[in-house]
Amino acid sequence: MSEKSSAGRIGEEIAALFLNLKGYEIVGRNVRSRRSEIDIIAKKAGCLVFVEVKLRGSAGISEPSECLDKRKRVRLTKGALSFLQNCPENLYRTVRIDVVTITRSRNELVVEHIENAFPAEGISGW
Repeated sequence: MSEKSSAGRIGEEIAALFLNLKGYEIVGRNVRSRRSEIDIIAKKAGCLVFVEVKLRGSAGISEPSECLDKRKRVRLTKGALSFLQNCPENLYRTVRIDVVTITRSRNELVVEHIENAFPAEGISGW
């Protein structure tokens, strides 16, 4: 495993623990489809949440648009839609895409959870 992918997996583990502490139940990790890979799928209060995890070496990222370019947003949306279409329960009325950023600053990690990071066209009322 490369250093980058190893750091990514550690970041995803931190994000999953952080979400658990906030009351989310993790229902999937590194879920792949032909269209994309979703880092974490979680649920809370009937809402299904697709989470992209971003690990940063320093501060300075404040807007979700700075974390994800348009191509990545489209791939995440398509991956979420693919998951929903193949979800046998179809129980989720509310769906959103979040971003968890983990920034290494000096000797600490700063974790930020950006709910509803961008409009997920095509899945919000799926």
